[in-house]
Amino acid sequence: MKPVCRFFPIVDSHHQQDQSEDYIEKSITPESWKLLIVDDDDDVHALTRMALRDFTFEGKGVTCISAKSGNEARRLIGEHPDTALILLDVVMETDDAGLKLVRFIREDWGNSIVQIVLRTGQSGLVPQREAVYKYDINGYSSKVELTAEKMFSIVTASFRAYWMAYSLNLLNNRLKKELIERKRAEEEVRRLTRFQEIVIDNADIWLDVRNLKEDTVIWNKAAERISGYDRDEVIGNHNIMNWLYPDASDLKNMQQRQVSILKDRSSLNSFENSIRCKDGQRRVISWNLHGLKDDTANQIGIVSLGRDVTEQRLLEEQLGQMRKMQVVGRMASGFAEDFTSLLTVIRGYCDLATSRLGPTERIYGHLRQIDKAAERAEVLTKKILSFGKNHRLSLQPVTLNLLIKDTQKMLERLIGKKIDLILQCDPLIKNIEANPVKIEQMLMNLVMNSIEAMPQGGVLTIATKEMNIRESSQIKGIAGMKSGDYIEFKITDTGIGMTQETKEQMFEPFFSTKEQGKGEGLGLSAVYGIVAQCKGHIIVESEPGKGTTIIIYFPCFDQKNSLTDSSPLIPEQLSGTETILIVEDHPGVLESTSETLSMYGYHVLKASTAEDAVTICKESEISIDLLIVDVMMPKMSGMQIVNRIHKVCPDTKVLYMSGYSNQIISKQGILEPGYDFIQKP
Repeated sequence: MKPVCRFFPIVDSHHQQDQSEDYIEKSITPESWKLLIVDDDDDVHALTRMALRDFTFEGKGVTCISAKSGNEARRLIGEHPDTALILLDVVMETDDAGLKLVRFIREDWGNSIVQIVLRTGQSGLVPQREAVYKYDINGYSSKVELTAEKMFSIVTASFRAYWMAYSLNLLNNRLKKELIERKRAEEEVRRLTRFQEIVIDNADIWLDVRNLKEDTVIWNKAAERISGYDRDEVIGNHNIMNWLYPDASDLKNMQQRQVSILKDRSSLNSFENSIRCKDGQRRVISWNLHGLKDDTANQIGIVSLGRDVTEQRLLEEQLGQMRKMQVVGRMASGFAEDFTSLLTVIRGYCDLATSRLGPTERIYGHLRQIDKAAERAEVLTKKILSFGKNHRLSLQPVTLNLLIKDTQKMLERLIGKKIDLILQCDPLIKNIEANPVKIEQMLMNLVMNSIEAMPQGGVLTIATKEMNIRESSQIKGIAGMKSGDYIEFKITDTGIGMTQETKEQMFEPFFSTKEQGKGEGLGLSAVYGIVAQCKGHIIVESEPGKGTTIIIYFPCFDQKNSLTDSSPLIPEQLSGTETILIVEDHPGVLESTSETLSMYGYHVLKASTAEDAVTICKESEISIDLLIVDVMMPKMSGMQIVNRIHKVCPDTKVLYMSGYSNQIISKQGILEPGYDFIQKP
C-alpha cells in the first residue's frame, strides 16, 4: 500500500523550511474545493451542480468534476489528486462498480483522506451498515432523500473532515521532524503549538498523538473536555491508557488495535468503545486511528481521533426501547380486550345465577368463588391495560411530597430493620397532574423492587426536586423530552443491580427475574404505564453489584392544560320497561347482557350482525328506545351500524361498549368524542 502522506512535501533540509511554511499555509486554504461526481445519470450531475452553484466553505467555492463510470473516475482521480469529496453512485457499469472504486482509492491508490459519500437509488443492494463497515466510506445517502438542505450538510461536513485529515498529514510531517531532529526540538514545539491552536484546538473532535513509547505529545481541548484530564496531566505521561481503560480486557482490546495500526495497517476507522472519565462517568467514543510515518515509511507514532457519541447511543437505545414497548403495549391491550369479553360473560352469568339462588344453597358459595376469581382476573386485566400509554386515568393535582409522607410509616414497616430509609424531598416543589392512587401504586412497586434487590439489607433513598429543563440535552438519554418545569422523583437502592439485558426488558409485561410462581411480572410494567399516562419520562441507571437508581420526570401541574377528568354520573334508577336492542358479535356477552337487562324489566332484542340489527329495526312493531352496540363489530364498525339504523329509527338513543377505554377508542378515531360509552366488563 502506498503511504497516505505522499500528497504533501517532506522537508528534508534546514534551508527548505521557510519555503515549506508558505506552501503549508497555501495548502490549507486551496483556490477552490474539488468535488468529483461519479454517476451514470446525467440528471444527477446537473442537479448536484445546480445545488452547489453558490456554495462556499471557508470563503472558497466548489469545482465540480464529472465521471460517468468507475473507469473514468479512476483516471480523473489521478489527474486531480487534491480532490476533497467524491459523491459516488454504487450501480453503474456493474452492480458494484462504485464499491470497487472505493477499494481502489483506499487500498490501491492509498488515499485515506478524500471523503467518499455513497449515493444510491437502490439501497437494498448495499445496506448502510454493511457499506460503512466494509468499504471505508464516510457517508451513505439515498438519492430520493437527498434534498438541497441535506446536500449542503453532507458537503460542508465532508470538506471540514477533509480539511482536518489534510491538516493532520501536515502535522505528521512536523511531528516526524520534531522526533528525528532533537537539536531543533524547542523551535519545532513552538510551531506545533501554534499549529495546534489554529487547527486542533478549534475542532470539536478528540485528538491525541502518542509516540512509540506511548508518551502523549498532543492532547487537544476536546480531549480535555470529554475525558476530564487536563493537558498538563497527560503530556509526556504514558499512563493515560490505564486511566481511560481501568478494566484489563478493555485496555488489552485497545492496545491490540493500536498494535495492528503499527504493524499491519495505516489507519483504523469507525470503531467504538467505552472509556472511564476522570469523574468516573462512562462515555462511548467513536474512534479513528492513524499511523504517523517518517520519510522512510517507518511508524513513529499514532494519531487518535475520537467523537463522543454517548448521547446518540443512549437516545438510539431509548427510542428502540420505546418502539418495542409500544408494540408490546398494543399486544397486551389486544389480549385484555378479548379477555374482558370473557369476563363479561363469566361475571354476568354469576350475577344472574346468584340472584336466583338463596345464600344457604351450596352452589351459591361456588358461584361466589367463581365471581371472586373473575374479579381478580378483572384487576389483572386492568393492570395490563394500564401498561398502555393510551389508557387514560382520572387525573388531578397531586403533591408528591405529601403522598410520600403519608406512606412513610407503611414503607418503614415494609423495608424492616435491615434497610435504612432516607427521604430527601424538596419542600418547595410544585404539584404534578396524576392519579394519586396510581402514584401510590407506582411508589409501592418501586420500593418493593428495591427491597427484593437488597436481601442482606442496605440503604433506600427517595428524593424529589424541581427542575427547569430548557433543552433536552440537560437530561442525558431521554428522547422527546420537551422544555419546561419538571419534578424529578428519584429512588436509589444499594442492592444487587441489573445487567444490561435485564434493564432492556424490565418494563415489559410478565417479565420477571423471580422464580416461577413468585411474581406476575406486572409491577414495573404498571409503573411504566402510570408514568406514560402522566406524560413523564423514566431513566434507569444500574450495574451488577452497584445498585439501581430509577429517575422519573413528571411535568409540573399546569391548570391551563389540565388532563383532569370529570367524575362520572351514577344513575339512580336501575330498572325500566323500555325496549333495548343489543348488537354484539360475542355470543356469551350478547346472552349474559340480554338476560341481565331482562331481569331488570327491560324488553330486550338481540342482534349478532349489522344486517340483523337493521332488519330488526325495520320489522319491529314497537319503537326501540335504546341501542347498545359494540364499537368494533366484524365487517362494519359500531358507528357505521348506528348510522344505518338511524336512517330507519332516527330517534333511537345509543350506548356504545368496548373492552377498550373510551379514550383509546376516541383517540384511534373509532368513536367520535361526546357519545355515551360503557367499558366492559
